[in-house]
Amino acid sequence: MQSPKIECQIKALHMKQMFSIIMWVLVVMPTCLSQESTDIADLFKIKCAICHTIGGGKLIGPDLSGVDQRHSRDWLVEFVRSSQKMINRGDPAAVALFEANNKIQMPDPMISDDQIQSILDHIEAQSGQAASGSEYVSILEGASPENRESGRRLFEGLHSFSNGGPSCLSCHNDISTYFFSENSYSNKDIRTSFSTLGEAGIKAILESPPFPVMRKAFEGRPLQEAEIHDLLVFLRDSGSANAHANPSSGYLLYGLGGTVLLLFLIAGLWIERKRTSVNHKIYKRQIRSAN
Repeated sequence: MQSPKIECQIKALHMKQMFSIIMWVLVVMPTCLSQESTDIADLFKIKCAICHTIGGGKLIGPDLSGVDQRHSRDWLVEFVRSSQKMINRGDPAAVALFEANNKIQMPDPMISDDQIQSILDHIEAQSGQAASGSEYVSILEGASPENRESGRRLFEGLHSFSNGGPSCLSCHNDISTYFFSENSYSNKDIRTSFSTLGEAGIKAILESPPFPVMRKAFEGRPLQEAEIHDLLVFLRDSGSANAHANPSSGYLLYGLGGTVLLLFLIAGLWIERKRTSVNHKIYKRQIRSAN
């Protein structure tokens, strides 16, 4: 039989344990759930919000409000994991989405299936609430020729970005109006990007690049608001001016120029060719010596 003192100590210990449990339920658990909710919202913002809204209308990609009603959860997980794999194998719904959104490839998010499930839960929860974004308002009203020229210089690397990011021409075709308008080292031709993605889509990409190479290039070196504005002006105006341009015209001119240069080189060598044999020159020299 336990002494009254020991029984009191045991009761005190039980009370402490109960108090700890109650405090965990009331304080720690809500904090963890709130942190988890915040993490999911941040993940959605990083991975999805650049191209999509939840109830705010189409951006680069479709509005995700009610997407769980349009497709099964398994289909959505697979599509988010790698949309291009589904498109390449001919999944009808994936191909239809691809065609309906200007055939813009959605980058693989490089996250786990559990994270994808969490994002889908977040979209489903937000779909029943008010729109997550308002209608986009253009920032290009009143843009001047000076803004366009500034955007061109930024695009071509003639003027450096404030935070030291690389010029757009490092990876993209030169869409300026100069005589030679193609860059042979280009990876992505963006002459029609503005008409395809719209101002809101291009602005979202410039503010928070979703593509791995671009994201790495501008990591820690974000574009300034004024730089984004001027680039948008340049892309808008250049896109309309080059909408019907022949993308191979520059290469044709390079080829013609090289051919002309080669012909001049051949002509020069032909003029300097040997007109008589070496033996004939030796013979004439010997005759002169003999005389």
